[in-house]
Amino acid sequence: MNTLSVSSYSLREQFGPLVFDFVDPQGNPVHIELPYPKLLNLSEFPARARDTFGVDTIETVAFQFAGLDDPEIDLFGDALAASGVRLVNVAIDVGDLLEPDADKRAADIKLTKRWIERFTAMGSQFVRVNPGSPFSHHNEATPPAQLIDALGEVGAFAKQRGSRLLVENHGGPSADPVWMGQLLNAAGRDVCGLLLDLGNFDVLTSRAMAGFGDAEGAEPTDPAELYASLDLTPVYDAVDALAEYTELVSLKANYVTEDGAVGPVDLPRALGILAARGYTGPLSVEYEGTGGDPWAKSARVLEVAGSALAESGAAPHTAP
Repeated sequence: MNTLSVSSYSLREQFGPLVFDFVDPQGNPVHIELPYPKLLNLSEFPARARDTFGVDTIETVAFQFAGLDDPEIDLFGDALAASGVRLVNVAIDVGDLLEPDADKRAADIKLTKRWIERFTAMGSQFVRVNPGSPFSHHNEATPPAQLIDALGEVGAFAKQRGSRLLVENHGGPSADPVWMGQLLNAAGRDVCGLLLDLGNFDVLTSRAMAGFGDAEGAEPTDPAELYASLDLTPVYDAVDALAEYTELVSLKANYVTEDGAVGPVDLPRALGILAARGYTGPLSVEYEGTGGDPWAKSARVLEVAGSALAESGAAPHTAP
């Protein structure tokens, strides 16, 4: 039975400023800050998600916390225990496991392990890392040996702590389902599985970047219009190709219109493909739209997913 949950990233516009530090494809360091207002603490999310969405599992993102020593992490763990809500996954976005320099890669692995340790202590079912930075300039036509070795080390570390390592199609070479299949086969099912993000394929991500406006001060393009002309056949083909590896699905929606339409991915179609391939694992809503009430819009995505599952005969599990 599929379990429905919601990612804290869906409500990112209410949890305060977000900071992104990464290296771009040319090898240059990039620092981005999004000045979101702080309307609530992350430690308030478990109980509020339970009460608002009727779920008893949630997902969170490591970079929403201020760092490994952020007191809010411990408060978040306490809130999980107090609310009776389980943590299905934490997304960890640090380092670059594609890095060919052994010393740099070892440092990234060490940092990744420290984040894993923080959240496996809360009983997180999965821990998700990237198979290389989404912006990595260390791209290769096939998954390199150093990446496979790094995943083996990190996967064993997660397993020792009672969790399961996942990698995500998250930009760069990982957006190619053939490359991801090669990686997962080479790493081995005992090492890691796949977090399948329905919205992280090139046909969508290239268009999503345009939604932030073409120039400073420009009005963002209407999201429904932005994606209207896209042929999403490659997305559904990729879902079918990667279904056999999938252990968690990110139900990504880039918009919810005023009349309740959710897109650009047709969630019923994607869930139908997964169901036909026998997938019964957990599903997590990740609303990536901006503006409006993210709670209401995330709830709408959850509603569409739940209805699709019910129509297919796979009644979803939510909180009693």
